[in-house]
Amino acid sequence: MAKHIKRIKENVTATEYKKLMNFVRGSESMRENTKLNLLRAFTLLFYTGMRVNETQSLKIAHIKELIKEGTVKVEINKTSTERKLYLSNDFKKDLLKVFDLSEDGENRVISKGANKNRKSGITNVTFIAQINKVMKEVLGNGYTSHSFRQGLITEMAQRSVNTKVISQFIGHKDIKTTLGYVTPSENDIKNALVR
Repeated sequence: MAKHIKRIKENVTATEYKKLMNFVRGSESMRENTKLNLLRAFTLLFYTGMRVNETQSLKIAHIKELIKEGTVKVEINKTSTERKLYLSNDFKKDLLKVFDLSEDGENRVISKGANKNRKSGITNVTFIAQINKVMKEVLGNGYTSHSFRQGLITEMAQRSVNTKVISQFIGHKDIKTTLGYVTPSENDIKNALVR
């Protein structure tokens, strides 16, 4: 009987994010709406650490408010809580590359329809599978949509951001959950060796 080996889950850093964005932009085999959905999702996942299903609940009105006010509150169905998103200069710049702010505020950020009908969403399972397929194709095994969340949490921990701050930012109710996401890199481990 073969043992099941628990594989290392990789973090998405700025390098992987850029590879994914460049791949999608340069793809000639993807439909335009698929490209737009992926570019929007990757941008939101990278800067916010949201879950894919959370990005799917967003409307263009949320993005407009985020850009105008610098923050926006969104409801998180999984934990029945609200989460506040914050806008950095880089995040704003990347959002403006993938969002048309003249678009109807009631349109979904991630949608089934082409530009004319963007009010209906894609099923969670379908979109997560689509994201994971592209990630595996571009980055290899070990990467899933959750690698964005893990990468952001790990980067914040590496920068010595207080765990309570990370936990609140990411929308975890329990700090232990947040700590479970912190994945040291090989360099972190090597640099921590004292002997």
